Amino acid sequence: MSDVTWVERLRSALADRASDRIPEADFEFRAAVTLILRPSGGRGGPEGLFVRRAEVAGDPWSGHVALPGGRRDPDDADLLDTARRETREETGLRLEREDYIGRLGEIHPLSKRLPSICVTPFVAWMEADQAVRVNEELTGHVWVPVSALSDPAYRSTLVREPPAPRERPAIDFEGDVIWGLTLGIVEDFLNVLAAAPMRVP
Repeated sequence: MSDVTWVERLRSALADRASDRIPEADFEFRAAVTLILRPSGGRGGPEGLFVRRAEVAGDPWSGHVALPGGRRDPDDADLLDTARRETREETGLRLEREDYIGRLGEIHPLSKRLPSICVTPFVAWMEADQAVRVNEELTGHVWVPVSALSDPAYRSTLVREPPAPRERPAIDFEGDVIWGLTLGIVEDFLNVLAAAPMRVP
């Protein structure tokens, strides 16, 4: 299957998720993130961009592997604008609205110790070859093959988070550990792929 055919099938599958919304009044904050996909980098099939967040005191997601994104600003026209702005600020990638092919189900932290925030995850396809240039909020980035996200070989249950390692479902891709809210978004994305059904090119 070509990348073009795969993207169009993914766009169609994501269209069915557009109604998975949580009422705005249920949360103090709204945020948006983007799962950015690009054609194969030579490792078999499309890849997704993940970023490494910097260590910041008081930030509950400090040091995590995550998706580019952040809280909605009053000047953002909508959550898609939030996703585009945050992606540009954090990674230097300039995505147009037409680069976005859909969104996944909204998600929020279950723990009362975390901020009252609802996250809208968008999916974008980046055809043009743009260089990632992370800002001071990040320490780096990694492109992960979509095929690796569902590969049992990369599944783990150990998250090395201070003050001590703990058992949590995770994806450990060559030392970059995806867990928590980001893993929830990835699992939702994989469910969309499985339900289509569609073979990763």
